[in-house]
Amino acid sequence: MSTSGTTPWTPFPPPGGGKLRLFCFPCAGQGASAYRAWQRLLAPEIDAVPVQLPGREGHATAPPYTDMDALMDALLPALRGQLTERFALFGHSMGGVVAFETARRLEAEGRSPEHVFVAAQRPPRDPGDGQWELHELPHAAFMTMLGLLGQVPAEMFEDPSAVTRAADTLRADFALAETYAPPVGRRLAGPLTVLAGLADSGVPPAALRGWREWASGAFTFRPVPGDHFFVHERTEEIVGLLRSTLLTA
Repeated sequence: MSTSGTTPWTPFPPPGGGKLRLFCFPCAGQGASAYRAWQRLLAPEIDAVPVQLPGREGHATAPPYTDMDALMDALLPALRGQLTERFALFGHSMGGVVAFETARRLEAEGRSPEHVFVAAQRPPRDPGDGQWELHELPHAAFMTMLGLLGQVPAEMFEDPSAVTRAADTLRADFALAETYAPPVGRRLAGPLTVLAGLADSGVPPAALRGWREWASGAFTFRPVPGDHFFVHERTEEIVGLLRSTLLTA
């Protein structure tokens, strides 16, 4: 049985009555409130459920996770009671790998999402591939690189106190995404759509094509105008895409 009650993981329950639920995972440093507008825009056919990861907003007293297995051990029990017969998952940037791994584990339990959407996030990689990792940089270099690569909103740097408050959560979120290395061959069976910002300097479209190797079912790659935050800069367009995809499936 599903529930629409408020929990630390789902602080903004949907009104209910939709044909399916869309669980929305935010990018690094952001909280569930980033998707509040989506609840209005997707209603009444789709019930958007913003997911609140620890370390931010109303879940700020809990430390953020840096390990995907540990996060899944805590997240999945909280979400199972929220699942309806029909549901889908959406994740932006770091939230993309969280949505992807959530989907794979639910598939293994026989509860497959109708669709998974990943936006502005590189696919899982081999941790031994020699790429540098942002989360290992000293504080000043870490924040500078995030700004140069467009990985955090520019307005954050206008408020030094905001940078300080967000630094630990941002570093943990990047560690979570950068160290995520699922077993090769454990691909997603259901439909996967990957969205890439054409002007995203930190995660260019070419870097996202590798997601095809992680999907054994239907795969769609869709470049869209905008930078790393096109999801929120072009909200109505993205919501329209989600709506048409989910309601015509």
